[in-house]
Amino acid sequence: MRLGITGKFVLLATGLVIATTGIWGSWIWQREKALLEERLAQKGRILLSSMAIPVIQALLYEEMGVIEEGGLLDSFIADIMGQNDLAPVYAMVLGPEGRVLAHNRYAEYGKLYRDPISQAALAAGGFVRQVTVCQGEPIWDLSYPLAIHGKSWGVLRVGISLAPLRSDLRTLERQILAFGSAFALGALVVFWLIGRGLARPLLELRAHAERVGGEGLPEVATSTRGDEIGDLERAFADMVHRLRASEAERERATRKLLENERLVAVGQIVAGVAHEVNNPLAAIEGALFQVERRCSGDGSRYAGVIREGLERIRRVVGQLVDLTRSGDISPEPTFLPEVYRSASLFAKMALKRKGVRLDTAGPVPDVEFFADRTKVHQVLLNLLVNAADAAGNGGTVCLEAGAGDRGVWFAVEDDGPGVPSEDADRIFDPFFTTKPPGKGSGMGLAISRRIAEGHGGTLTLERGRRLGGARFVLTLPRHGGREEG
Repeated sequence: MRLGITGKFVLLATGLVIATTGIWGSWIWQREKALLEERLAQKGRILLSSMAIPVIQALLYEEMGVIEEGGLLDSFIADIMGQNDLAPVYAMVLGPEGRVLAHNRYAEYGKLYRDPISQAALAAGGFVRQVTVCQGEPIWDLSYPLAIHGKSWGVLRVGISLAPLRSDLRTLERQILAFGSAFALGALVVFWLIGRGLARPLLELRAHAERVGGEGLPEVATSTRGDEIGDLERAFADMVHRLRASEAERERATRKLLENERLVAVGQIVAGVAHEVNNPLAAIEGALFQVERRCSGDGSRYAGVIREGLERIRRVVGQLVDLTRSGDISPEPTFLPEVYRSASLFAKMALKRKGVRLDTAGPVPDVEFFADRTKVHQVLLNLLVNAADAAGNGGTVCLEAGAGDRGVWFAVEDDGPGVPSEDADRIFDPFFTTKPPGKGSGMGLAISRRIAEGHGGTLTLERGRRLGGARFVLTLPRHGGREEG
């Protein structure tokens, strides 16, 4: 099973918390143990030091014969054994040679103690704490010398149980363990939430990255985070943006390559077809001329239909030839107002016959650019005629021109129904037309776009801004594809 970044973070952080809590708990336990032991030893020292004086006095009175031997000492031993907060196990008074002068167990009276603990207690000049075992349990043996004015009367010894101390330490252990467990559990939850928060943007990036290889590229919002994850998100968004731009450029190059291949194929066909078609057309037209001279009535009408068909054939062949030659551009210095006025003049005459009004909106800047004036004029007239057909009788066509950072531009807009969205991507394909059968060959826009690209410019379709119909924008660089300088 693969452990994710959230799991790794939670395990590492929780492990550190447990280790830190363990070290802290151990330190607290050791500190509290030392404090409890010191407190217990202090209580024992105070008890023994406070009882030493009356014991010495009792020994002195016994030696003087004032009181009976052992009576008062037994009373002091009983008082010591009654100290429940110290949990005494035994209490005794040893003489200077180690003989028991008083003991809580009367059977020990008179015995001579030669063991190391007794000898160490007799030899010490102050309070002594020693660890020993009594009835299988560890205890403390506390001793205090019975001496006054340089004379030793022996030693007072008390054995206290360590069971209360161990009980307090066990309670402390349980408290530390409970607190550490609760703290570790709380830390586990907090770290899990933090880990999820840290991993969420990475998981989103992974999901976006997985979609990169699919159809289309994902939309990645620009991150507002100021940390390394934000840097990663912004870098990924920039990468997707570059990929999207590269993909769009690749698609444009692919479309252009396919279009060029089609045009090459058309050119190869046209090269032979134009010659083979024009020669028979010339002969047919000559024969048709003789027929028209001799025919009248229905025969003359049928001859007119034939001539109309021949003109259409000649026009289509001419457009095919123009398409193959539209890439031959001869740029020359050209002034934008001159091209605009020339196109407007021809358009007014052409559109007037169709019952369409031409609107020439706005001033035209006096800008010079390099272009093949004839071919630009051809493109504008084709766009204006198409716009007039779309607008229909009584419609309006607008011609605009201007200059910007990218060069000069011309815009032709009509108030017709516009180009359907499903046809927008095919409108510049050769032989594709939205006009009724017999009204268009589908070559005009293809030729116009090829002329625009031959200049290093573009011909694009937009949604109408003023009249609401179709809007075609021709953009041309000022230097005709040349570099400045």
